[in-house]
Order: sequence, then C-alpha cells, then structure tokens
Amino acid sequence: MSLLGRVRRFFTGGSKPRLAGDSPLPIRAKYDNAQTTDNNAYHWASADSYDADSANSKAVRSTLAKRSRYETENNGDAKGINLTHANYVVGRGPVLRMESGNKGFNDAVEAVWKRWAKLVKLARKLRTMVKARVRDGEAFLFITSNPTLPEKVRLDVVGIECEQITTPYLPYRESNRIDGIKFDEWGNPLWYDMLKYHPGGQWAQLLVDPERVPAKFMLHLFREDRPGQHRAVPEITSTLGNFAQNRRFREAVISAAENIANFSVLVKTGASLDEGPDQLTTFSTLPVQKGMMVALPGGGDAFQPKAEQPSATYSEFTRSQLREEARPLNMPYNIAACDSSDYSFSGGRLDHLTYFVSVDVDQADIEDTVLDPLFEIWFAEAVLEYGWNDTGSTPAHSWAWPPRPQIDDEKTARARQTNLATGTETPSNIANENGYDYEDHVQRLASDYGVGVEEIKQALFRVNVLSKAGSFAQPQPTEKTEDSPPGKANRVNRIKRLAKPNGNGRA
Repeated sequence: MSLLGRVRRFFTGGSKPRLAGDSPLPIRAKYDNAQTTDNNAYHWASADSYDADSANSKAVRSTLAKRSRYETENNGDAKGINLTHANYVVGRGPVLRMESGNKGFNDAVEAVWKRWAKLVKLARKLRTMVKARVRDGEAFLFITSNPTLPEKVRLDVVGIECEQITTPYLPYRESNRIDGIKFDEWGNPLWYDMLKYHPGGQWAQLLVDPERVPAKFMLHLFREDRPGQHRAVPEITSTLGNFAQNRRFREAVISAAENIANFSVLVKTGASLDEGPDQLTTFSTLPVQKGMMVALPGGGDAFQPKAEQPSATYSEFTRSQLREEARPLNMPYNIAACDSSDYSFSGGRLDHLTYFVSVDVDQADIEDTVLDPLFEIWFAEAVLEYGWNDTGSTPAHSWAWPPRPQIDDEKTARARQTNLATGTETPSNIANENGYDYEDHVQRLASDYGVGVEEIKQALFRVNVLSKAGSFAQPQPTEKTEDSPPGKANRVNRIKRLAKPNGNGRA
C-alpha cells in the first residue's frame, strides 16, 4: 500500500467510500415500525416531519373544512353527533357566579351580565363555536361595539368563520407569523388578520385587505393537539372517511335490494333465439302483474334470483362505524346513536363517564379561552357605566354549567345526601351542579315557607348532616337479639360458616 493509501486509510478507518448509486444503508433500529419494507412502504408514504403550523397549512385546513362541512350537512350521523356534542358541552349556556364576598355586589353583577348575555345570544353563539370547532376545526368570536343594544354596556360578540381569519399576501419567511395570526417571541398572539367579508360570499371581492384586530378582541377556540399549534383542522378529521364509507355502504345495500326487487322473476331458455316469433330475444321484457299466471314462450323456464348481498351484516357494520366516528369526541355509541337498546342500565351509565370527563375538559377550555377574557373586557366597561368600584382587576368568579341529565334521580339524591352527611360535598357545589345558586335557592325556600334564611339553613343542616352522620358510626348487630327477626340470625350464622378460614389461611 502506498503512503497516500495508508494516510487515506488512517483518516477513513479503512471503510470503502460510498459511491453515488449505491443502495442506502439499512436502518439498524430495534423498533419494528421504524423499518421500511415492501409491506409497509405505501402505508407510511404520507408520513411527514412538518411542525404543527406547517401541517395545518391554509390549503390543508381549507380542504378538510370543505369536506367536513359537506359530509356533516349530508350525513345524519355526523350532523347528530355534532349537535349532541354542542348540547352537552354548552346546553342552555353557563351562568356567572360572582365570588367577591359582597352579596349585594354579586347579585348586581350577575343580574346585569345575565341580561346582557341574553341580549347578545351568548349561549347560542357558544353552541355555534363548539359545532364549528368539531366541523371546521376552529371558531372565532369578534368582540365589537353595538350601539343598538338596549344596555349601558354595548359590547357585542360576532361569530367569524375560519376562512375570514387569513392573510391574503403572507410575507415570505417572516418569523412569528402564520396565516392570519402574528405572535410575539413567546408565541402569544398579537393580532389577527380578519377579512370584512367571507371569501366565499358575494361581496368577497370588494375588500380583500384584512383588518388588523388586536388579540384581546378576538376569541379563538380550537383543540390543541401538538405543542406550538396555533390553528386546527376539524376534530372529526381522523374519521371523516368513515362517514363517507357508511353512506356508500348504505347506498350499495339499497341498490342491491332494489336490483333484486326489480328483477323479481327471470326467464331462461335453451332454445335458439332465431327459431320463431315466440322465442325470447336478449334482455327482452315481459309485463308481470300481481295475482296472475303467465304462460312463458316456448323453451322458457322461469326462476327467482336470490339476494347475494350480505344485508344481514348491515346493522353490525353501521354500529361499528358509528362507534369509530364518534370516538374523536370520546362520545359513546348509545349517545351518538341515541340508542341504548342493547345496554344494561349500569353499562349505559358506565359508558357515559369517559364522555362526561371530555365535556368537563371542553367546558374548562371555553372558560379559559372565551368566557374569562370576554368577562374581563365586559366588566371593565360595566365599571365605567354602572359606577362600580374599580379594584384594578377582575373580581373572583366562576361559571356554573347546565346540569347533566340524571338517569336515576333517586340514587343520585341518596348519594348526594351521603356526601353531605360525611362532609365530602357542600350544598353550594351541589347547587352549581344543578344549575342554580345556593343562596338564591335558600332565599326562595325561606320566602315560600315564611321563615328566615338562617332557620332554613339550620333545618337543612339537621336533615342532611346531623340526622345522617350518626348512622354511619353505629355498629351493626352480628348476633341474634330478641328484637331481631328469626331469619336474620340464620343469615348471620351462615355468613360466619362461609367466612371460616380454609387450608391456606384465607377466608
């Protein structure tokens, strides 16, 4: 080996240099799904390494939103799931609960907010936001001034579709900016680019330059699935194809049934088609009437076709599809289908738990991104109009959402009474779950019964706490007593016999 070769070998480690055209080295990974083989190459062909905002680009969001809207408006399952989810999450709308410690001030703020929210149809717009988030991926509310409102606080909220939040001429390679939104260096929105008219509307060409709306006046609701994500695609994106498959399968089953019904009787013949005028010609038709016997042409033989379409699996297929279609919302089958015929009572309630947890998360998200920022701006305006004391910050408050329907009211009442007696629950929390304010409810009770508020509270305390707390600490009799019924002693002795230790020392 020459001196030059030895030097090259020293620096390259003796490895042969790869030439252009050599096959790539195989990935020596211990994960099966990290391997690319002939069997999975097509399956992973669409996998990419984009960040969250690049993956949810304007073209991708536009295509998915259009297809999702089309499917939702033409598929009863998609439409019903979306409506049901909005009704569970928002319902009649959240109720403001002030927690400042000053009852008079709390009542005044709650009354003014309730009147204002009813005028601007806040509950209806929140339901629309939830439906838009499921169908379109995101929803916007624009806080503006409405001089026509018959209120001192003339703020209003206007729903904006996702296509109106866009930058027609997005600067190339400008940092901290995506389509429709400009951010600071920490990722917080600074402003939104909002078109005055919807791009798909008849006035779209009048004003194409967007209005720059400060972020505090734009309420943006979407589900964040990835870090650094600022815009979203429809929540039913992963199962959007299932809705289309379900419709195609239904149409195929119906078409097969119609075809069989249309060709209810067929005629076959072994004779030549040219032997006479009474012979059948290819695909010729004969009139068939109900209740009549018809003589066939010479050489003809009638038979009835059998339906080969597996229509018996239609119900099983649609149930399986509907379960997957509603899964992105954590919605169980019996809520998505409005059908609990195959459920037991406890099974139906158990399936609701996962969905109710998801509803709680969605409601908390709405509080953080919509209700609290909206109330902060509204309260600042209300302080100026009503002369309330300006403390420089938004007073303590919470939101009471509509109560969920109870399947068994009696069991729910007993469980709540037990929680009150053991101190694990408070009347205020239970009242919030039922959608009303505890103090207001006590005042109504006092007014209806003609007694004082404190007297009602003491009576409720005696009934729910004192009368029940002692029963949890009383030991239950285990032996037969003179007051015990005869059958009870036999049951106690039988339990004792069954509870004797066995050979391994365990009862």
